[in-house]
Amino acid sequence: MWQMLRSLLVTGLLAGLSQGGDWPQWRGPNRDDLSTEKGLKKDFKSTPKVIWKMDDAGIGYSGPAILEGKLYLVGGTVAGNSHQDEVSCLNANTGEKIWKITLPGKYEDNSSDNNWGGGPRCNPTVTKDGMIYVLGIRGDLCCLSAKEGKLIWTKNYTKDFGGKLMSGWGFSESPLVDGDKLICIPGGSEGTIIALNRNTGETLWRSKDLKDDAAYASVVKATLAGVEQYVTLTGKNVVGVAADTGNLLWKLDCASKFRVAVIPTPVVVGKDLIYATAGYGAGCDLIRISGPASGQAAERVFTNKDMSNHHGGVVFKEGYIYGHSDSKGWVCQDMAKGQLMWDLKGGKAPEKGSVTYADGALFCFGEKSGDLTVLEANPAEAKELGRFKLPEQTKIRKPRGMIWTHPVIANGKLYLRDQDLLFCFDINGSVN
Repeated sequence: MWQMLRSLLVTGLLAGLSQGGDWPQWRGPNRDDLSTEKGLKKDFKSTPKVIWKMDDAGIGYSGPAILEGKLYLVGGTVAGNSHQDEVSCLNANTGEKIWKITLPGKYEDNSSDNNWGGGPRCNPTVTKDGMIYVLGIRGDLCCLSAKEGKLIWTKNYTKDFGGKLMSGWGFSESPLVDGDKLICIPGGSEGTIIALNRNTGETLWRSKDLKDDAAYASVVKATLAGVEQYVTLTGKNVVGVAADTGNLLWKLDCASKFRVAVIPTPVVVGKDLIYATAGYGAGCDLIRISGPASGQAAERVFTNKDMSNHHGGVVFKEGYIYGHSDSKGWVCQDMAKGQLMWDLKGGKAPEKGSVTYADGALFCFGEKSGDLTVLEANPAEAKELGRFKLPEQTKIRKPRGMIWTHPVIANGKLYLRDQDLLFCFDINGSVN
């Protein structure tokens, strides 16, 4: 069943995005943090070979997007209290800079920036027809040419769309490309979700019957109970809106437990099933969607706090959810019943962090130490395969900031970022 589901998801990849070993957007080609790479080195006894290092990536928590041998990254520069974001294009294999441009829209430090750090959180989305889409924390949305970084159009979430966040850490979603549409979540009373013509920035539709404030989660496309839709977490609900009109199809009320910041991306786990989790005690829900486009319903299959993921994300593989839970440490959760197969915390367990799956393993990136720990993706036991440390850590991190950029695995390489430092490691098993 799960293999068939995976096949369906791959068949329905978003138009214009690459398949295979590339990583053209947030959480990879399918927005699920599942890499298709094979033959990778996993039994690390020491730090693998650093192919190249970038030391001027700037501030921020954005991860790289990789397409056809090029890597795209967003970062910020700071002069006094003034911030300005930049986009860089590098050769993904050598680290050679191809171009670097400054985005319009300077912004000043606020209390959040002073404590956790400013700079972009959004991952770039790059398409095969040569467009890049990036979002800044003050809501500046930019469409660029991938060839030279030329600005094609720009909008602002608050000024142009009346957007509103649930709390104050800045817009953090990574916009979704679907054919000629760009799906964004400005939030607010004019409609939570908006579809833009990705070539011009023109508004195509807005979800006017959904007016929640935006959360920090990114949207995914899914076909649930036979209906194409966009699914995301807002400041109050888990929701699905029709892909063609933006009309609200269903929502699951989570207002009583969604607090402070709702961050992780929802995960499609079946032809009519969505999995959602959030931190600050929210826990997790497996949600079944039923009914036609004229009136869908959402029901909880299970809900508990065994998985309460802050912002490192979770991955779904062959019937099981893997990730870090604030209350339990690293866990494997059975999707059939919601129960834990194992939990791993304390002692020599990997610390809290983000996760990416590749080649039968979980690559877990510790948010404090910068340790990369590899766990076998096995529901029967929590087995560590290898571990290594970042060669160095940034010196520009703010007092409460940590290493929150997710690992990226593409074309035999592992990319890890800590603010201004981006490392490219060779983890091709045939040469290590």
